[in-house]
Amino acid sequence: RVTESPAGEDSLEAGLKTDGAKLDSQSQRNAKEHFSQMEKTLSSLISKTDMILRQADYAKELEVEFHEQSIAMNKASQWWPIVQLCVLLITGFTQANHMVAFFRKHHIF
Repeated sequence: RVTESPAGEDSLEAGLKTDGAKLDSQSQRNAKEHFSQMEKTLSSLISKTDMILRQADYAKELEVEFHEQSIAMNKASQWWPIVQLCVLLITGFTQANHMVAFFRKHHIF
């Protein structure tokens, strides 16, 4: 843009400076908008990452609890057959004694 100054000089240089200042302020505004969009995106990504980490921690806690329950159930399942076998042997021995006593009482055996 060429303008004449009152002294008759071309002020091309002055016009370029004002256009450059307008471009600088507009580019700064665009940069701020771009950074604000980037900040929003970054904030969104950070919150999603935090949510994923919280879910992973919760899943890990559930897995630890399940593992502890599995270990407790395994220990219980190891002892129950032994207890059942003992009860079965005691019951069989008691019934056999009662049957022998019954047969002897009635002179069958």
